[in-house]
Amino acid sequence: MPGTLKRSRAQITTKGRDPAAADGIVSGLEDAGAEIGALQVGCCAPARMPFYATMLEELMNAQRTLKKTAGIGH
Repeated sequence: MPGTLKRSRAQITTKGRDPAAADGIVSGLEDAGAEIGALQVGCCAPARMPFYATMLEELMNAQRTLKKTAGIGH
């Protein structure tokens, strides 16, 4: 997972305002979300659930901000 998040961050930093790059960046954020979701579902430590939920929420916020900045949306 660290590689997925690192790649997404690098893409946002270098291409975050480019509407043509937004779909690829969002795809990377979705991959990171899938990895976090797998950790959440497989986790047996209830104390970690808020951490995973917060991470997923922040990925969603990043996706929304990216699309708004790039001038695209739903």
